[in-house]
Amino acid sequence: MGTREKILEEALTLFSQKGYNGVSVREIAGAIGIKESSLYNHFANKQEIFDQTVEFCWQEAETYFKEQGLPFTGEEDLNIFGEEDFSLLSETLLSLFRYFFDDPVNVRFRKLLLLSQFENRRAWELYRKVYCEYPLEVQAKIFSWLMEAGIFQKGDPEAAALEFYGGVFLLLHTCSSMEEAKPSFLAHLKQFVKHHRCEGPKAATG
Repeated sequence: MGTREKILEEALTLFSQKGYNGVSVREIAGAIGIKESSLYNHFANKQEIFDQTVEFCWQEAETYFKEQGLPFTGEEDLNIFGEEDFSLLSETLLSLFRYFFDDPVNVRFRKLLLLSQFENRRAWELYRKVYCEYPLEVQAKIFSWLMEAGIFQKGDPEAAALEFYGGVFLLLHTCSSMEEAKPSFLAHLKQFVKHHRCEGPKAATG
């Protein structure tokens, strides 16, 4: 790991513990054993460190989704969500949901945004994008695809996304672990699928 990568790694940890305002450039430099002046050879200021830390976390998330065979955007292949077997669909969505609790980079990223959203406008914008706007946008496209494929009943995909993600959002912000969140997540998912899935052979939810 090069110096630049070490800076981002330590910055992520410190920002996730103290928030944007609670961390100084000197503290980040000290955490990896270099002088503050040396850090400026890699980054212009604390905001740039923050922005590059966020970019690193976003790239890590995309890599995880790709490795798990999960779509990272609504423009990718969504067939994975068309499983007729509810248990298979549950496992697919659990692997996605688990990322937010078990991935060490993402756990720190979530804490970073939660702590910093009220003290740094960039953090507030990113929090809205990562935990509000982007999930709803992607899920609306998924539900639109399921409706067009005849798997879900016809309706408003944006409203369906809001209905589904509301429960998920609450669990992400109130549960401390995947073990705590999993039972409620599965119950929420089963109820949602039962309500929206078309009747017939494809409607079985196990």
